[in-house]
Amino acid sequence: MVAGRPTWAEIDLDRIAHNLDVIRDRCGGHVQVLGVVKADAYGHGAVSIAHALARAGVERLGVASIAEAMELRQAGVTLPIVVLAGNYHQAEQLLQQNHLEPVIFRHEVLDALEASMDRNGDPLAVHVKVDTGMGRLGCALSEVESLVDRVQRSPLFSLAGVMSHFARASEVGPQTAQQFSEFTKCLEKSRWQGSLRHCANSAAIFADADYHLDMIRPGLCLYGVDPFESASDGRLLPVLSWWTRINTIRELPAGAAVGYGGRWVSRRPTRMGILPVGYADGYPWASEGRAEVVVRGQRVPVIGAISMDMTAVDLTDLVEVSELDPVALLGGDSGKAIGAKELSRWSGRLVYELLCGIGPRVTRVYRAGGLRQTGVLDLRVIQS
Repeated sequence: MVAGRPTWAEIDLDRIAHNLDVIRDRCGGHVQVLGVVKADAYGHGAVSIAHALARAGVERLGVASIAEAMELRQAGVTLPIVVLAGNYHQAEQLLQQNHLEPVIFRHEVLDALEASMDRNGDPLAVHVKVDTGMGRLGCALSEVESLVDRVQRSPLFSLAGVMSHFARASEVGPQTAQQFSEFTKCLEKSRWQGSLRHCANSAAIFADADYHLDMIRPGLCLYGVDPFESASDGRLLPVLSWWTRINTIRELPAGAAVGYGGRWVSRRPTRMGILPVGYADGYPWASEGRAEVVVRGQRVPVIGAISMDMTAVDLTDLVEVSELDPVALLGGDSGKAIGAKELSRWSGRLVYELLCGIGPRVTRVYRAGGLRQTGVLDLRVIQS
């Protein structure tokens, strides 16, 4: 039982290491791995996930902002960290001081970095980003050579990598192939030798070995979500499971309305369970009428409108059930487990959005090496 409000997410850090092994098997030993831990490691807890990946031998980590990188540095994470923001807005000095690797895509960003740097400090490792069709951050194909040359000529910088980003993050088709072709062509003209070429997200990692180049950037697949239905042959294991406990059981007569708007009405005498979880915790409001949860190894339907703090389920068909029984909202060891993609389809939300949206009042409980701990689990403790 989690103290206070019994709704929690369990994160299995041994599965992070397992998934990294699966990804490495797909790519071979010559390819480096940048583990993406932005957005609090997709809702899994960036500090604990970063320590787990470091223990498992990942070469780099990727975050969205300097603030995310600083959280990891302050927690004792020493791996190289790539900051994907592209513009650093008067916080440039923190990059050099904390040995972070910024992504840059225009000369103005290099100007700002140069103005902030300690000339006696170590050169700042940077990654030049090329826009091959994503249309967000990145330099034009015609500008790659001048940016790379400027970085290579300056004693203040070192070229850690040249990168691009695929626009179709969850599929690989003609557009991805075209982007990859543009990326590799532009590299032929620049002095990228000695730096890492990287563009492959989770889908590209499993789609085609040509996309791997020198380094890959797994995100969703690290957390056990297969980018396709069977890309990993079932080897990727979900890292997060989401749990609550039955707060109250009530007996309702036929014809009883449940929830806001009374949109669900019982057609028979119904045993209803109230769960202490709602859309304020990230449980998707839009999954009403479709979602299911697992109680005592059986799936039962969610009924009525999902509230801010509570969700109702129909327990009538269970032979035995009690208040405080655990309920799996997502994942778990049951053969009936709800998958992230399944809950995503029921709610119309992206899997990324669903995982990132599990709120801060959902307690994170970490498991690793037989240990179980609420809050941040620092794997340095396990090694001692």
